[in-house]
Amino acid sequence: MRKIVSIFVLVLSVVYFTACRKDKLITNSSAKISFTKDSILFDTVFTQIGSTTKLFRVHNNNSGAINISSIKLARGTSSFFRLNVDGVPGKSFTDVEIAAHDSIYIFVEVTIDPNNLLNPFIYRDSILFETNGNSQHVDLIAFGQNAYYHMPNKKIIFSNTQAFYYGLDTNVNGAACVTWKVDKPHLIYGYLVVDSLHKLTIPAGAKIYIHNNGGIWVYKGGCIQVLGAHNNEVVFQGDRLEAEYKDLPGQWDRIWINEGNINNCGGTRNIIDYAIIKNAFIGVHAGYSVLDGYGGSTIIQSDPKNLYLTNTVIQNCSFAGILAHYYNITGGNDIISNCGKYLTVFQYGGSYSFKQCTFANYWSQTNNSGGSQTRTTPSFFFNNYAGTTVLPFDSLFFGNCIIDGNLSEEFQFDTLAGGFSNRALFKFDYCIMKTQLYPYSIQHLVNQPPYFINPGIYDFHLGTNSAAGGTGSGTYPAQWPFDIEGNPRTLPDLGAYKK
Repeated sequence: MRKIVSIFVLVLSVVYFTACRKDKLITNSSAKISFTKDSILFDTVFTQIGSTTKLFRVHNNNSGAINISSIKLARGTSSFFRLNVDGVPGKSFTDVEIAAHDSIYIFVEVTIDPNNLLNPFIYRDSILFETNGNSQHVDLIAFGQNAYYHMPNKKIIFSNTQAFYYGLDTNVNGAACVTWKVDKPHLIYGYLVVDSLHKLTIPAGAKIYIHNNGGIWVYKGGCIQVLGAHNNEVVFQGDRLEAEYKDLPGQWDRIWINEGNINNCGGTRNIIDYAIIKNAFIGVHAGYSVLDGYGGSTIIQSDPKNLYLTNTVIQNCSFAGILAHYYNITGGNDIISNCGKYLTVFQYGGSYSFKQCTFANYWSQTNNSGGSQTRTTPSFFFNNYAGTTVLPFDSLFFGNCIIDGNLSEEFQFDTLAGGFSNRALFKFDYCIMKTQLYPYSIQHLVNQPPYFINPGIYDFHLGTNSAAGGTGSGTYPAQWPFDIEGNPRTLPDLGAYKK
C-alpha cells in the first residue's frame, strides 16, 4: 500500500511541475522574431479622421520563449499611429514575452493631423522591435489629405429620442449664396443643410466626402446647383477611402432636395450636372416636404419643385438611386445602376422625363456571412397617389433609354383610376425595357439584350451585338448631340453612351 501511495505522489508531482514549468527563455542573439507583414499600408485617410484598423502577427518560431525588450513607434508619442499589442493600447511597450512556437497580435490605427499642404501627402513611421540585441522593424505608411470640414452644430431631438445632427451652410460672412472652393475636398459630418432662401453652388472638380449617415439637405425654399463638367465631375461618396470601402453601399445617407424658391441668388432651379454619386443609401431624394413628413399639411401645386439631373452617374446605393415624391425631374445622359432595391422610385405622382439614359440593375453584394444578397424588387416603381388622393399633372416620358436588369420583371406600376387619363403623357419611346407589362409606348424593344461591356464593374458601354445600337429615334440625339463622355452622336443609339 505504501508503494502505491509513493507512486501516486510521484505522478502528481510530475504533473504539477510539468504544468507550472515555463518555456526556457532564449537570450541568444541568433533568435529572432518574424512578422506576417513587413509593411502596413493605409490608403488615403482624412486629417483628423481615423482610419480602419490594420493588424499583423509577431511569431516566435524558436523552441523556447523569447522576450521582446522593446516595442515602440519610431516617432514616439508624437506619432499619428496608435498600437495595441496583444490587447494593451499604447505607443511603447517593454518586456513582451512570446512562448515557443506562439505569436501575438498587433493592431495599428492612424489619425493624421492637419497641415498646410493642399495635396495628398505621405506620412511614414515604423514599429521598432528590440530582441536579444537585435533590431527589427515593420514600416507604416499612410496617405493623408486636408479637407474643408462641415461639422454639425445643431440638433433636433425626435419623439423617439433619436437625434438629427446638422449644420447650416453659410460662408464666413453668413451670406445666403455660397460657392464652395475646390482646392481641397469637402468632408461632411451629420447633415449639411441649405436653408430656405439660400443657394449652394458646387463647382466642377469638387470632391465631396460624407461620413456615415450624413448627407446634404436642401430645405424647402433652398436651392442647390452642382455644376460639374466632362472629365471634371463633382464626386459624392463616403469618407472611407480604404480599398475595402471602394464598392461598399450605404456608407452615407443621401442628397435630399425639397421644393424650391422662385429665385435664390439667381438660381431658379436645382441642377445636378456631371456628378458621380456612389455608395449611398439613396443617391438623390427629391421630395415635396409635406409628403416627406414635415413642413405643414398642404400641397401647393404651383410650388417650384424642379430638378435637372443630367450627365450624372448614380451607382451602388443600398436602397435606391433616385427617390422622388411629387417632384418634377428632367434627366438626360444619366447612368443609374446597381442599387439594392430600386433604381428609381417615383411616388405620389409628379412629372418625370428622361432621354438618352441608361438604367441598369445588376446588383450583386456579399453579406457579412459571406452569402450573396439578392434583389427581389423591380428597378422601376411608379405610383400616382397619396392615401386615397390621386395627385394631378402626372407625366412619365422616356426616350431612347435602356431600362434593364437581372430580374425577369423590372417594372411595377401602382396607380389609382384616372391616374393615366392622358396616355400621351405616359410613354416609353424607342426604349429597351425588361418587362412583361408593356406600358404605354410608341416603339419599344421589350426584353432585348443591351449587351453591356461589363456591368459588374459599371461599364455600360454598348457591345458590338447590342440591340441598343442605332435603333432609337433621331429626335433625342438632336436634343442631346453628345453622349455622357462628350462623343458626338451620329446614330440614334439608346442610352447614355454612343455605340
